[in-house]
Amino acid sequence: MQGRNSPMAKRKPSVDGDGAHRAFEPPTADELAEIVQRSDDAIIVTDEALRIVFFNDGAQETFGYDRAEMLGKPLHALLPDRDHDRFRELAATALRSPKSGQRARGLMGGVRRDGREFPAEISIFEPMRAQARRLTVILRDFSEHKQAEAELVAQRDLLEIILQQAADAIVVCDAQDNPILINAAARRLALGDSRGAGESSPKYLWGKAYYPDGHPIPLQAWPLQQALRGNTTAGAEARVVRPDGIYHDVLISAAPIRNALQKTMGAVAIFSDITERKRVEEKLLYQLQLTQGITDSATESIFVTNAKGEVTFLNPEARKVFDFTPEEIIGVSLHDAIHHHYPDGRPMPLEECRLGRTYITGERIRDHEDTFQRKDGAILTMSCSSALLENKGKRLGAVFFMRDVTARRRNEKALRESAARLRAIINAVPDLLLVLDQDGRYLEILSQPQLLYTDPTTLKGRLISEILPQEDAGRALEVIQQTLATRQAQSFEYELKTRKLGKRNFEVRTAPLDGLLLGKPAVVLLARDITQHRLTESSLRHAQKMEAVGQLTGGVAHDFNNLLAVILGNLELLAEALADPALLDLVRRALGAVERGTTLIQRLLTFSRQQPLRPIPINLNTLVTGISELVRRSLGETIEVKTLLAPNLLSTLIDPGEFESALLNLVVNARDAMPGGGRLILETANRWVSEEAARQHLFHVEPGQYVMLAVSDTGAGMSPEVLEHAFEPFFTTKEVGQGSGLGLSMVYGLVKQSGGHIHIYSEIDQGTSIRIFLPAALAQTSVTPEERIGDTPLYAGQGQTILVVEDEAQVRRLAVHMLQNLGYETFEADTAAAALAILKVIPRIAVLFTDVVLPGGQSGVDLAWKALQQRPDLIILFTSGYTETHLAHFSSRPEGSEFLSKPYRKAELADKLHTLLAKPPARPATE
Repeated sequence: MQGRNSPMAKRKPSVDGDGAHRAFEPPTADELAEIVQRSDDAIIVTDEALRIVFFNDGAQETFGYDRAEMLGKPLHALLPDRDHDRFRELAATALRSPKSGQRARGLMGGVRRDGREFPAEISIFEPMRAQARRLTVILRDFSEHKQAEAELVAQRDLLEIILQQAADAIVVCDAQDNPILINAAARRLALGDSRGAGESSPKYLWGKAYYPDGHPIPLQAWPLQQALRGNTTAGAEARVVRPDGIYHDVLISAAPIRNALQKTMGAVAIFSDITERKRVEEKLLYQLQLTQGITDSATESIFVTNAKGEVTFLNPEARKVFDFTPEEIIGVSLHDAIHHHYPDGRPMPLEECRLGRTYITGERIRDHEDTFQRKDGAILTMSCSSALLENKGKRLGAVFFMRDVTARRRNEKALRESAARLRAIINAVPDLLLVLDQDGRYLEILSQPQLLYTDPTTLKGRLISEILPQEDAGRALEVIQQTLATRQAQSFEYELKTRKLGKRNFEVRTAPLDGLLLGKPAVVLLARDITQHRLTESSLRHAQKMEAVGQLTGGVAHDFNNLLAVILGNLELLAEALADPALLDLVRRALGAVERGTTLIQRLLTFSRQQPLRPIPINLNTLVTGISELVRRSLGETIEVKTLLAPNLLSTLIDPGEFESALLNLVVNARDAMPGGGRLILETANRWVSEEAARQHLFHVEPGQYVMLAVSDTGAGMSPEVLEHAFEPFFTTKEVGQGSGLGLSMVYGLVKQSGGHIHIYSEIDQGTSIRIFLPAALAQTSVTPEERIGDTPLYAGQGQTILVVEDEAQVRRLAVHMLQNLGYETFEADTAAAALAILKVIPRIAVLFTDVVLPGGQSGVDLAWKALQQRPDLIILFTSGYTETHLAHFSSRPEGSEFLSKPYRKAELADKLHTLLAKPPARPATE
């Protein structure tokens, strides 16, 4: 009853000097008055007439009245009317024992200044030391206590209602094991209905109780008994059996009930009936074990995801195939884990993922193949199916079944590639490839069916006797049966008559097949069309004959050159000696005839392919103009000849005679392509070939300036197949005997030998354009045919000594005469041995002028090499009635040597010697 600010609270104990406490002094009268005044309880003092003479702070706060206004007022004014008499009785009781200090107590109401009533506990006594009769009334506001008590009762009632309505069985007993509460669920669990429990003690609610393993539960181990002994049980499983024999599986939790002093006042037990749950769990366990067995033994990868696509389960096969542990992938997005991108490496959005759409949109998939990624990055091909997991329309997730088909697809791809390679190989075989059974029935047509010269789709399943003439079919069937009988390959040739192509020659080979492959005996038959081969053999024989003729022609030309050399030389010497104009005119006519004879010999050598090119700067416009005039007269009126010549055409280095022949060859081909007439266009132009064009397009030449000549016609044109072989020797589209197949190949060789390029552009029924590109001779001036005819200036010698080696006496004497006439000193020999002997004794010889072909087993080339061993500084000049190309038949000639073809004019000999003596060859010393 003392306030915190009372004088007692402020007083401190006295302390002696040595720190010992002395006894407290009793409060003074003022201190006691202060304590009473500040008390929280309402303390009111009345006189004998029950008028208020003291009203403390607690009374002011409790009733809401000010002290001044209550002094002298009757105390019952603070009480409700119904309690006035009761208050007077209590006051009278306190006054009956004067000065005894006996208290009168009671419960009654109080009235606050605002009229509100409140319950109060009143204690009345008469102070023993008071000078006048007074009553001290102590009134304590009891409203909070009453409210708490009411709430407690209400809570207890509510708790009992809740416990009675609880689904779990609840039993509460006191310390003596007497039941305090058994709810309805407990009665139903124990007896099957909500009637009384029967026995007074909770331990007898059930007839028997067992552990989960079937052993009986002793009474002392019963959870309620344990709780009464102070032990707590949480979730103990048991099976209880009612008196009628029905059992229930329950979970029991029990705990002691203790008071504030931790004394056990009773116990409470809660029994949760899990009978149905146990049955469901057992059923689910069976289903789970069954499912687990299926998923564990499944050869497919199985993933289960939630509605977000996060993995919640994967079976052992999925762990093995994708190399994930459950800890690594559970809770991870399946799409992110195994489906990062397309096979080409592009990221795959989730909305485009067929698996993702299953749990996003509910779309199911079946046998869908896609590529997935293992944890290590390896790519897998999987065949996928999915099912949606849902409950009452709500999507719960999805289950995915994936079969690894990587190896199968790899094997299938390898098989397809192998089959494709085999098919490509078979298709590349230029021969007809068939499979026939023992009766000659067509089973397979593997390659080149066009060689059958009939519709291949009508052959399969038919007999060979239905297709071929009787004689050919009988022979083929005989070979087939012989092949199967001997198990050895056979071959034969036969001739087939076709409507379009006439007779075709075939070479046929057969080989036995394993009967297990087709289920019956069979052979593979390879037929090769050798018609062209036979024609080629004929052409080869013809070419060999022409080669022999060419060699004969070359030999004849050599002899004629020697004869012409004598005639030409003597005529020139005669012309120098004559002064009569009439006689000189006769000599010049004879010289002209010799020139024409020389030209004829050159053509014979060209025919025999022994004539080297003699390129000179030429303006192609001049050649084209001359050719165009010639072909206009020869082609007739049905073919229009048009020339398109560049006005500022550059010159090019070309052999004019050979090029004229090539151009005529192209014109003839164009004419043959236009049997009904058409247009022939000859065009020239300057063309620059860039590096890019030379590298990327049709030009396989060095970049630079070129002169282009185009020969175009409006004829039949060439197919791509013909174009592919156009430049091949002996290839021709003309009938046998109408073309050698060498024309375009000769043109091609001439252009390539001249450093150029040739290109054909052609379309069927539109025509052909052949373009020739020749390097421009930018630093040289072109020479017209007229300019090529004229006198060559004579270069006289300075007395140098020349050794002439020639086995033909007339030719040797002519050469000596020409050299002496030119101012040279000469020695002569008819064999290599004689020449070497002269070289040993005459050291001043500067030039060795020798024929290539010499008698005695040593050629002019052999002589030159041996002479150089004696005289490394010796100048070598060869001559021959053969061409310079003929020297290739001998050992390689010495470096720096020159060649002069027979017959040669005096001016040509003078020019060669002048050139050689002006700049002697630089050779290393010969040991």
